[in-house]
Amino acid sequence: MDILLEILGGIFLLILVVLAFYGWKFYRFIKRHADSDLDQALSVLPSRDLDLAQGQRADWQEQARLGVLEAELAKVGAEHDGYYVFYHGQATINISLWNFKNQAVAAIYEASTPEEDAAVLFHFEVDCKLTTGSLCLTTNAHALNDQRPPGHILKHRDTESVLELFRGLKAVIPTGSKIVKIGSARDYFEAAYEENAEWMWQKEQLTSSKTQQTLALVCKEVSDELMETLIDLGTSYSVEINVQRARRRLARHSKMSVQQWEKIRDSLVIVNDKMRAEDLVMAVYDLSGDLTQRQEQVLEGFEIKGDAVGNPIEAFQTLLAALDLQARRLTRMESPVVTEVYLPASLYRATNA
Repeated sequence: MDILLEILGGIFLLILVVLAFYGWKFYRFIKRHADSDLDQALSVLPSRDLDLAQGQRADWQEQARLGVLEAELAKVGAEHDGYYVFYHGQATINISLWNFKNQAVAAIYEASTPEEDAAVLFHFEVDCKLTTGSLCLTTNAHALNDQRPPGHILKHRDTESVLELFRGLKAVIPTGSKIVKIGSARDYFEAAYEENAEWMWQKEQLTSSKTQQTLALVCKEVSDELMETLIDLGTSYSVEINVQRARRRLARHSKMSVQQWEKIRDSLVIVNDKMRAEDLVMAVYDLSGDLTQRQEQVLEGFEIKGDAVGNPIEAFQTLLAALDLQARRLTRMESPVVTEVYLPASLYRATNA
């Protein structure tokens, strides 16, 4: 079984576009229940908030099929990471995650909608991270209609055995690519979701012909105003998700004690080079609280310039100097985007006193 560790790869994608489970029936369901074109668009685009809640095995309807797959995984030494549930629009997706020695992950999915005649859809996949991107074998044929970031390979296999998916991966691993170790299955799942959702919410993807075709199926009109709103939401998502990534990385790798972290975590101000002028202004307020009238005027002038401020990191540093605000830079991260983490100078001194 050890050879499987050398041939597994992947990205979780089944929950990225839930409509892939349901085809036309799901499109019609969205049309009947969404209130606006924006609601309809959000129902078929990746959720910008992956709220992965704890689930229960008792909630699964396909108990027998789930049991067969989980028995296969347990037999080869995979460890169960847990049951989770994810809601996207009107769809409910139960997920069972398995970790094989921090090198491979298997995900089993069961999805349903409230429609009376809607079938319960059951799919599974095997996944891991590669130095060149990722590789996934899935039993969900509809997933092939999804868009993929460069370097992320997806293949479909029609099988009832998760071990058969394992055995089929070796032939499709790119030449020169190597497996990258992962931590927990859930951490990998969430990181893969964020990476792909961020890519899907980029302007280039939102305005692509494929996304336009999908939106046209569920929206009354894909207007310029709707696209501007979606592009703005995508830009905000990219800012927010990179702030969250930086916060998680700092929590994992900081040398601070638990007590020190508890004192400062809610006061951290994180800026990155995805931020717009309005995001930097909000970061200033998070850092300083109340401002004088002169400082408010400086901020107003800065915001009027909009995205002409140039490099966001440099602009934030210049802004702090112009406002005469004292802040301690705790760290700088170069990837996945340039990020700096600040703490009010007064709180830093108090914490380290």
